Amino acid sequence: MGKGAGVAERWEGQPMSVRMAAVVSHPIQHFAPMFRDLAKTPGLDLRVFYCCEWGSKTYRDPGFGRDVAWDVPLLDGYEHEFLPIARPPRSLGFRDVDNPAVGERLSAFEPAAVWIHGYGHRTSWRVWKWARGRAKTLFFGDSELLHPRGLAARALKRVVLPFFYSRIDAFITIGDNNEAYYRHYGVPNCKLFRGAFPVDIARFRRVVEAMTPDDRARVRARFGLDAQAFVVLFVGKFISIKRPLDLVEAMARLKARGIKAQALFVGAGEMEEAIRSRITALGLEQEARLAGFANQAAMPETLRAGDALAMCSEVDPHPLAVTESMAAGNAVVASDRVGCVGPTDAARPGVNALVYPCGDVAALAAKLERLAGDTALLRSMSAASERLCWSQDTSVAVAAVVKALASLGLGLSNRGAE
Repeated sequence: MGKGAGVAERWEGQPMSVRMAAVVSHPIQHFAPMFRDLAKTPGLDLRVFYCCEWGSKTYRDPGFGRDVAWDVPLLDGYEHEFLPIARPPRSLGFRDVDNPAVGERLSAFEPAAVWIHGYGHRTSWRVWKWARGRAKTLFFGDSELLHPRGLAARALKRVVLPFFYSRIDAFITIGDNNEAYYRHYGVPNCKLFRGAFPVDIARFRRVVEAMTPDDRARVRARFGLDAQAFVVLFVGKFISIKRPLDLVEAMARLKARGIKAQALFVGAGEMEEAIRSRITALGLEQEARLAGFANQAAMPETLRAGDALAMCSEVDPHPLAVTESMAAGNAVVASDRVGCVGPTDAARPGVNALVYPCGDVAALAAKLERLAGDTALLRSMSAASERLCWSQDTSVAVAAVVKALASLGLGLSNRGAE
């Protein structure tokens, strides 16, 4: 078990009115800041139980197709414990994430509330079963209804999820499509507490706001980008469901129309060579660049090099690249399968986002051409992204947790949710 710096001192002499456990598959770079903020919440005693050590040290990420070691702190500032696991996991699948001792460890901690992180791991079901009659349950997930599912999957979910969700006391939701998913499976509105898929917005904004126009031009030059071009970003894993080749094809259309635009592909994955080959085949060596994998510390300035983000995915429940790009001042062009698009979500159609039918390259190119040719629209959407990114901050997720706990009669005030 580890304890974050200052946690013990912070609580010295103060009553610990609510003890809360969070059970999470592995240390996740975007959730660590939220757990640190939760640990600072007056009246809340938090301990995070991790099912495995993926993320806390160098590991093989199958999506990126490479070893990854995150360069931001993942375990500082909050109490945490790594659970014994049945066997070393080969993936983060249902059977691999299995911690038979989780109930014993939770009983030793005696939480009044437990955060269940998704239903896709066997340990999540163990926690769900343990909590009945012992602790209130808070659920976090990113599921949506936008992408098609097979008949068998739909039938199974129709039976299993209403039963699972019926024993959850509160849901920390992340947006319009996520809430629609819960309602679809019978969750009443009174159990939904709008939070965020948390990003440490302040960290991004500190870097972005410190950058001068010359700094931005230097970042662009490092990637072979023109200082005056309209630059569209593709950020994430180079895998088929992200549809990176759609942007390559769209860039060819923009070039044919004489649009001064460039694309920067930030990431890595199994499709990297396919992307390179298609760029070469279409003669887009000047219009499309590959930046490689960017770790968390480098993301703010890398994203600031762009004007817009293209999120082309056919399956993407709530891509954090959208929020991070918004924090860097980028407009968003997203397919209609992207789960963070909605009237009160991160990417808001007509406000900071343009939306097109997934897989329609002509429509994607048209949206990019519109942004490239309308400076006023681009500036308006950029400003909206910078404003709306704060709706996805870690503080919003923390406030939702505080509000949910208060609604369950666990003694916290609503002050944190104001």
